[in-house]
Amino acid sequence: MSVFREFVTRARIGPLASRLYPGLDEALWNRKRDGEMRDAISAAGYAGALSDLPAFTVDGRPSHLVVIPQIGPDAPTWKAAGGNFFYEIAQAAREYAGTDKVTIFPVAAGEPAAEWHIRLIRFLVSSGATHLIAQVEADPNSGQQGNTWDILWSQLIPRWDGVLLGVVTDSSYEWITIGVRRLARMSPRFVLVDICIPMDGTMKRGRVEVGPVNMPVSNESLAVVDAHAEGLPRIHDVVFIGVLYPYRQEMLEQLRALGVRVAVNPHRTAADDPAGDARANQPSWLDYMLALAQSNLALNFSQSSAGPFQQLKTRVLEASAVGCVILTDDVDRTERFWAPEDEYGYFATPEDVPAVVERFLSDPAKLAAAQAAAKVRARAINVTSFWGGIEDGLRARGLPPFKDA
Repeated sequence: MSVFREFVTRARIGPLASRLYPGLDEALWNRKRDGEMRDAISAAGYAGALSDLPAFTVDGRPSHLVVIPQIGPDAPTWKAAGGNFFYEIAQAAREYAGTDKVTIFPVAAGEPAAEWHIRLIRFLVSSGATHLIAQVEADPNSGQQGNTWDILWSQLIPRWDGVLLGVVTDSSYEWITIGVRRLARMSPRFVLVDICIPMDGTMKRGRVEVGPVNMPVSNESLAVVDAHAEGLPRIHDVVFIGVLYPYRQEMLEQLRALGVRVAVNPHRTAADDPAGDARANQPSWLDYMLALAQSNLALNFSQSSAGPFQQLKTRVLEASAVGCVILTDDVDRTERFWAPEDEYGYFATPEDVPAVVERFLSDPAKLAAAQAAAKVRARAINVTSFWGGIEDGLRARGLPPFKDA
């Protein structure tokens, strides 16, 4: 049966097919994608362009990591405390394993996929790289509009036996997971690095993946934050950073009625906008961190926009790193890294928030101890949660470690 006829049949039988044949949508998509990939590979001429590459193996080689920035390295955020996740990943890798262990591989915006694929394959082989890390939800510097990682990986597997570390930030979305699973099933040398939710066994039954781990904040960036935050007073009891949905607005008004000093997106230029939409008037990451540094407590809602899935949020680490105690509603996320009550506060529903806030604010000694403990914990894991988690995953899978013993 042709792919077209399969999709027509799927459309006719609707949701019943998915219930009777779990994974049908994924199987049909993979079959369609197989054809698209064959056409793209044939048109690009990978075999001819890479025919002169020598045989390569990472066995016995010292570890070396190649980082592909998702945005950068020409972006203005590519700097310490710039808020660029892949700057932080690269810098944290240097701090974890050594500066000489890390190389940045740039991909220009608009560069044809086949061109950067071939450049990258040749570079990995010629440089002796053992590990490659990238965000595999979309092509680098593509504005999240392209995804050719399966094509690249299919051409890389027979020519380079290193490890692809695939960072994922939105695995709650089913079709992101399906696309990443395609990479994982192509080779056991793919390792998922998830910053949101546990993913063991989701790529392949019984296979260990990495996550959730905290997105790193390098020591270099924390030093910049510290220099700017020195001497700033804590002028907010509770800070909320995000989009102000009606139920959140109601909860914050309840806090204000109790005399709590509440700030909504205080790092923004238009902080008094009653809509409180954090997507407008975007400030810098440093502004954001200084807003946290001037707050005693910060609210964190963990639900993914993809549905009823709780995620580990980077804000937990960021707030804790400047001594701002997180109050969060997640279960089996923050508690993997921080101790409840001693280092963060938990609320089951928005209705519980006022009582939790009162518990901390009414006991200055408890608040100060939690702030100090949270900061110590964050500064202990700001690099090692991410890179130590990857190292544990590599060793559990029997793959080459990144950090030398």
